[in-house]
Amino acid sequence: MSEEKEIEEKARDLMKKITSKNPCGSGEIDLMGRRYVLLSTEYFPYELTKDLEEIFGTAGDAVLYKGGERVGRDLYGHYIHLAREYGIEIWDIISAVGWYFGWGLGEVIERGHNNGKYVIRVYNSFESESFIDREKKVKKPVCHFMKGVLNGIVESIEVVKYKAEETKCRAKGDEYCEFVFTPL
Repeated sequence: MSEEKEIEEKARDLMKKITSKNPCGSGEIDLMGRRYVLLSTEYFPYELTKDLEEIFGTAGDAVLYKGGERVGRDLYGHYIHLAREYGIEIWDIISAVGWYFGWGLGEVIERGHNNGKYVIRVYNSFESESFIDREKKVKKPVCHFMKGVLNGIVESIEVVKYKAEETKCRAKGDEYCEFVFTPL
């Protein structure tokens, strides 16, 4: 079994453990007390990103990133109790939930042991896929929101500020998206 398939199987098993409810049973997607919506990657986030770039230039990337940071901090706060309750690593919960909702399949390669540095891979990132669907290949990484989400989680865990960088991106032709987080 490939490494990616093993990570996916682990995520599937974990989601079965922490929730047994069909999230779409009532016509609204509800999981663990939160409502969700489905959006096609054909349009989101590609169209929003392009509009932000047109209006704000590169500052549009920062808007997506900052919004992602807030989401990451909220996700950490929302799921840390489950991690503690089940004795599961927070990154495993985040990865499983991200996979379950189609954000991508996350894997922590390095977690704070080398001078506090984190390296996180995301296979099939919805952000990169949105660009691949529309442009096939881009010149620079595009996962600004995902980078912010992951940085918000890392900063919540470590309680220090980090610099975030996307070093690989599927939209550029890489096999996966990879993010490096170094303490400031």
